[in-house]
Amino acid sequence: MVRRVEGFIRSEVRQESTDERQYRVLDFWKSHLDFEFFRCRFQAECEKFDQLLQLEGLVEKQQLVGTYYLDDSSGTEEVPAFS
Repeated sequence: MVRRVEGFIRSEVRQESTDERQYRVLDFWKSHLDFEFFRCRFQAECEKFDQLLQLEGLVEKQQLVGTYYLDDSSGTEEVPAFS
């Protein structure tokens, strides 16, 4: 079952290096606030999923490369910082 998440647009997976088996996953959201709400709401589920990927040997390591904004038309929403 696929769950629809408010504000989520799509994900893209790109192969960065064939030899080193590196991939980049890009997630697109309508706003930063939508993304932060998702992180708060589903943090436990995401952590369980990450652990499963590592246990199954599908992912050796994950690293956040950065957060990029294509359009700042959402105004000046104040969003709490998460680590």
